[in-house]
Amino acid sequence: MLAVLTEIRSVTQRDTLYTFKCPDIARTARPGQFVELKLTDGYEPFLRRPISIFDADGNQAFSLLVRTVGRGTAAMTKWDVGAKVDVLGPLGNGFAWKPEDRDCVLVAGGIGLAPLSFLAKRLLSEGKQVRLVFSPQRDAELLKVLPFQEQLGIVFSENRNALPAVLTSVLRHGVDTVFSCGPEGLLGTVAEYAAEYHAPCQLSVERRMACGIGICLGCAIAIRAEQGIVYKKVCKDGPVFRAKEVVFGEKP
Repeated sequence: MLAVLTEIRSVTQRDTLYTFKCPDIARTARPGQFVELKLTDGYEPFLRRPISIFDADGNQAFSLLVRTVGRGTAAMTKWDVGAKVDVLGPLGNGFAWKPEDRDCVLVAGGIGLAPLSFLAKRLLSEGKQVRLVFSPQRDAELLKVLPFQEQLGIVFSENRNALPAVLTSVLRHGVDTVFSCGPEGLLGTVAEYAAEYHAPCQLSVERRMACGIGICLGCAIAIRAEQGIVYKKVCKDGPVFRAKEVVFGEKP
């Protein structure tokens, strides 16, 4: 489908918020899902790019918070307002929570903030207490994109080495659920400490994708199952998985 680019907002020197008009996506997107974008009219770059949904208003618009890191995301910076972009989505399985969950902790690693913003907005709308652990602190400028920042209890981790102590202070008194997105090292630490403090935890896992619909098998991830370690597709079975399922640093 085609989405019309309605706004481009520079957030930091390398992070940009793109807003699109596309009712089909805006009305059906759930926190944790993503879209796949065709970035140019030509063949370079050839593959679509998977981008987490930063927000959706449930009516007309959705937005993407994108960090410029390669030629694909660099191509996006050349777009103009009014551009019509070929989009697949919403794709994947998103975050889930229970009505009785009241105290929710979100752990974001840098641009991993993107899908957690949509989640935080939804949780806050349901009257839940939401705390955000953000790492690294040097990327704090990114938080200015959150319109509801004052409603969050924000705790900073200076870097990943400081994260265990921060998680201990946040989780030791008990929470209802933990959600996280960021680099794999951060996700592994979050999974470890959530397990230690018996907190249900969901992770949004990042992988390179090609098709985005489970055909190419390029985004396979090792998952712990009853029969041992199996492989699942991040694009179709995820990108959100239960933390206790995800295999970190082990081989089948």
